[in-house]
Amino acid sequence: MSLKYEAKKVGANYYVLPPVGDMKVEVHAFLSDDLYAASDEATWSQISNGASQEGVLATYLMPDCHSGFGVPIGSVVITDDTLIQGGSGYDISCGMSALRIPGLRAEHVQNEGIRRKWVQEVEKRVSLGLGSDRVSLQPSFSHDQVEEILRFGGKPLGLSVDACERQHLPVSNGFDSNKFQKAYSKALPQLGSLGGGNHFIELQISLNGDVWVVLHTGSRGYGWNIADHFFYAGAELRGLPSNQREASWLRMSEDLGREYWDYHNSAANYAIANRCVIMQGVQEALQEVFGCSGEIFYDISHNLIQEETVTLPNGLTRKAFVHRKGSTRAFPAGHIGLVGTRWYSEGHPIITPGSMFDGAVIMKPELGAYASACSVNHGAGRVLGRGAAKRQLKDCQDILDSEMSEIKRTFDGVTVEGIVSNHTHIPADESRHVYKSLDEVVKVLEEEKIAKLVHRLYPVANIKGA
Repeated sequence: MSLKYEAKKVGANYYVLPPVGDMKVEVHAFLSDDLYAASDEATWSQISNGASQEGVLATYLMPDCHSGFGVPIGSVVITDDTLIQGGSGYDISCGMSALRIPGLRAEHVQNEGIRRKWVQEVEKRVSLGLGSDRVSLQPSFSHDQVEEILRFGGKPLGLSVDACERQHLPVSNGFDSNKFQKAYSKALPQLGSLGGGNHFIELQISLNGDVWVVLHTGSRGYGWNIADHFFYAGAELRGLPSNQREASWLRMSEDLGREYWDYHNSAANYAIANRCVIMQGVQEALQEVFGCSGEIFYDISHNLIQEETVTLPNGLTRKAFVHRKGSTRAFPAGHIGLVGTRWYSEGHPIITPGSMFDGAVIMKPELGAYASACSVNHGAGRVLGRGAAKRQLKDCQDILDSEMSEIKRTFDGVTVEGIVSNHTHIPADESRHVYKSLDEVVKVLEEEKIAKLVHRLYPVANIKGA
């Protein structure tokens, strides 16, 4: 049976898959006709697995959805007391941070040489790429400071409640940071480092000529090893073979579930602090090259489980666990989760990246977000996996390089040519051709009144890990 074709179109960009087989709830999918047509059966199969979980209350697909492991990337699964590790994944609390730079304008970064100088200065201050040997180039932290970060996230680093989705997630008094040495051994050396793959630091310009820095990274080796441990432990508890460990799940009423919640939250806290420390290096590079500093605009995660007050499709409002796998929180004005912050009257910002060619958008949630569990897509979404991209684009390197070096865009009357990169050749598996159109997925959100566009940002310099 094709689950995809069991889905019924109920709105302009809205499909519903009714319960089929073991599914306990329906799936609400926010897709244009073109995005629906392009979706694959694996994505629908994975979200049906999510809709079949113990304790599931609701499931959703975002416009950027594509298959991953456990549940799809670009999905939301809401449960009562069940924690689905695949709903947070390996890079727990991977997320976005945006830095606004008052006074810095398109004309100040028009010259390619000065942008390349900025890239080089960031590279002097931020370690890039994979591996435990990538020791942070930032000033060293003590083990006591790392302990505080694992418990309190960005708060010890001065990150205000108005500049982030949350300063930290709760960790119990019984939390022992040293219990899993394989994870803990990564925490100190990798604090302030950028991962590989789709993680990046970009200098971007808005259409009105303002300059921003946008950052994408997560919890590094600490979060990965925490996730890996609990996938195996969860599989053993559920009686699953190790090669099916990513299908494991836990209950908050179980000792292992409560332990996972502590360590999941500590990884989320580490991720937000990691982005804070990277931004310190970015700030130093801005001072060195441009003689100015930025201000943190907002930090927000994807790949995260949070306990929130949610409105379910049946209209019931209750506390529940919201698993956003490759999707992002979107609380509109008046949401209880924004009480006490500056965003209560307008809704908090959402930072959503596309490819290294297309840049990013900053949006604000609208009241229609309640239909999507106050969630939006976390990016544009891949159309090609890494292996397929390298195979299909292996003879296109010259084209990929020239697309980046020759693109001309005009910002408030100032034309900027080229996107400077720290790579000699543009990685095929991160080029524009492996991602959906960012503008197309954002259009779905706007038409469904889930979120509205506030800033459209385009890259002029891109830094990626190896």
